[in-house]
Amino acid sequence: MKVRRAVWLQLGMLSLSLLLVVLGVYITTRTESLTVSGYMSGVILTLGSFLGLLGLCLEENRKQLLTAAIVFLSFGIISSFLCLVIDGVCIVLNLDMRPLKAGRCQYYSSGSSYVYENFYTSVSCWNPRESCSMTVRSGTCYCCDLYDCANGGYLSNYYEFVGVSSCEEVFTLYILIWTLTGLNLVAFFTGILTTAVLGSIKDLSSSQVTKTSENATSPTAPLLMDANTHRAHQLHTEASMYFPPAEGTAASHSFPSLSTPRTESNPPPFAPLSGMPPYKIHSISA
Repeated sequence: MKVRRAVWLQLGMLSLSLLLVVLGVYITTRTESLTVSGYMSGVILTLGSFLGLLGLCLEENRKQLLTAAIVFLSFGIISSFLCLVIDGVCIVLNLDMRPLKAGRCQYYSSGSSYVYENFYTSVSCWNPRESCSMTVRSGTCYCCDLYDCANGGYLSNYYEFVGVSSCEEVFTLYILIWTLTGLNLVAFFTGILTTAVLGSIKDLSSSQVTKTSENATSPTAPLLMDANTHRAHQLHTEASMYFPPAEGTAASHSFPSLSTPRTESNPPPFAPLSGMPPYKIHSISA
């Protein structure tokens, strides 16, 4: 039951990681002005989730697969936190959407049907502080209110968005970046939970393997006997080994003890009589 829940958790983590990869790649490829890093954590978490899913489904090499999954998930947790900081703080908080919402941004299109051709033109920017001209490329949404004429726009990184189809798409990308940041936050906590569950299952499987190997290699334990029974057995053995004195020899031969092992009555052939003393003939001298 525990393994089944862990499998469902791994499937959820794998789906979340794939969603991070797809969303991050889509945002990165839609415009050249924004470079998000949220998909990097998704790649590492996808690999860790896949290894964890294999370790839970396969009995062979489960410990090795779960160990590798925990390592990759740990790196994925760290990368998701870094992506959360980079995308959430350095990009989203520096994007000013007020001119875009007010409709003060313009979109330049060359009007050509060739998608891969780049046309540059010089446009005039007017804002309440100053006026100047700026060079924009075809397929660019630019905001003159965010352009710094004195520095040539070097200090304003997000005054134009190259490669978009319209200025409304910039607002859509803004929402998608916030979504990617939230998914990285969810992946951070879900990765910690998944790593803890996989660690508990790995320790459980290793303990089971250890107990199985000990049961297979350990000899059979001796039977435990009661002290009184063991003492009585010793007394019975000593009593069975007791032989009566010489005068009771006949009686003891008539009634042999049950504990004495039965031997054959016939001696082995050619057995020397070594117990008899040599017989000497003494002559009577006069």
